[in-house]
Amino acid sequence: MSDGTMNLTVARSEKSVWDKPSLRATLSTYDHERWLAAAAGSALATIGARRGGFAGGLLATAGAALAVRAALGRRDLGLVRRWIDTTLKDRGYRSTDVVAGASEESFPASDSPSWTPTAGAKTTV
Repeated sequence: MSDGTMNLTVARSEKSVWDKPSLRATLSTYDHERWLAAAAGSALATIGARRGGFAGGLLATAGAALAVRAALGRRDLGLVRRWIDTTLKDRGYRSTDVVAGASEESFPASDSPSWTPTAGAKTTV
């Protein structure tokens, strides 16, 4: 008599078509920002190397630095995007969010009171 039970096993055949992830699902797991930064850095490095001269050397160096930072996992594009956005808001080129501004101004008043009593009646046992 065999000791193995079939209660907890799932009877399946070979891998089905549904088990294989689609190309879109596979590409969604990649970090698009890093790939874009690496491609842009490689393009800048190529253009700078083909151009030559001092300006081409600077362009090639900047492109290589961007590509290497993308390979190391840095997220420079998001940082630059946030910096540009805050700079434009500070200088008045973009409108500020009225609700967010009011929420930031009323921050201490919007805190809920603490539920831990700091003073009160002491219980005697």
